[in-house]
Amino acid sequence: MKNFKLILKKNKEFSLLKGHPWAYSEAFRELPGNLATGDRIEIYSHKDHFLGVGYADIDSKILVRLLPIGRDESFENGIARLIKQAIAHRLDFFRDNDTNAFRLINGEGDGIPGLIADRYAGAVSLQIYSFGLEPFIKTIVNTIKESMAGIKWIWRRNQIRLAKTGSAELVFGSNMPEKLEFREYGLKFVTDLVNGQKTGFFLDQRDNRNLIRSLAKGKSLLNVCGYTGAFTVAAIAGGATSSVTVDIAKPALVEAEQILKLNGFAGNAHKMVCSDMYDYLKICPQGSFDIVVLDPPSMAKSRKDSEKAIRAYKRLNQDGVKAVKPGGMLFTASCTSQVGRGEFLDAVREAIAAAGRRAAIIHESFHAPDHPVSLAHPEGQYLKGLLLKVY
Repeated sequence: MKNFKLILKKNKEFSLLKGHPWAYSEAFRELPGNLATGDRIEIYSHKDHFLGVGYADIDSKILVRLLPIGRDESFENGIARLIKQAIAHRLDFFRDNDTNAFRLINGEGDGIPGLIADRYAGAVSLQIYSFGLEPFIKTIVNTIKESMAGIKWIWRRNQIRLAKTGSAELVFGSNMPEKLEFREYGLKFVTDLVNGQKTGFFLDQRDNRNLIRSLAKGKSLLNVCGYTGAFTVAAIAGGATSSVTVDIAKPALVEAEQILKLNGFAGNAHKMVCSDMYDYLKICPQGSFDIVVLDPPSMAKSRKDSEKAIRAYKRLNQDGVKAVKPGGMLFTASCTSQVGRGEFLDAVREAIAAAGRRAAIIHESFHAPDHPVSLAHPEGQYLKGLLLKVY
């Protein structure tokens, strides 16, 4: 690992002065030919003012990701310190075993760009999004297992940009079970860290599931894009009398049925339907559910797809709101980072009007506390949720 001083072009320092942790290659005056991924970079303004320290990733458009560390602090010590801070923050929120699955490290939100780690009871699912962190895997793994009591396994997922480096692997522990059981607000769930989506479960919707739980007594629920049925489980725990969980992936619904049984909730009143979301809503009788949850996967991979994503949200919410009884509730969410909160709100507003319905915002939701977002990195605020009273 080498050390370099890189100087920005004029007018390229403004976001960094505000604390943003990314510096793109085109922002620099010149780049050394021997720059390598993992090298330590000190960034200076065009007037030669020191702005920060980061690591290089020459395979990424983001050439340097900055870390909030001192000029004399090593990457190893700085990363270890930041991980310990992140875990201590989580333990302030999760003091008992009613919830033993939560995000331990949230990338830029915890000052470590490119690093995600989620805890599931005795296991941690680790994601690395930048080659620049590869030299520090041992430091990351050791600090997590030393800072979080009861961790038996750390599974390292293989992200798209890292696919060429080999398969995902167990970087700590041995004989990790295929299915891991954990709890969320006392409810039991199961995840497959090897084959599941994201790090194994959608932890970012935890508080929204609990919100639906608080409203569900005596109600009927439609859960669209239900995946393994987490919103459904929460609603039944809250007293929902019937439910329909819709997902296009049959294996996800099989697992959802198993999770309902694990909690003692299975029965004829709770149905699983394998269907495309639009196809199901097309045949769904209007006004047939007290609560409708629309929680689709991300609709865009890049900003150029944002308009297409907005149109998809309009269509989904226009069809979905028709299934809500007058006086019922619609919870609609977007995890598409390329669609802003205002754009999503506009899409939902237009959809409700086009459906001939009227609605009021009861609650607007963001990320749970274990998903902190840096004020200087608004791109990290991807999750948007709206609970609407529909008339």
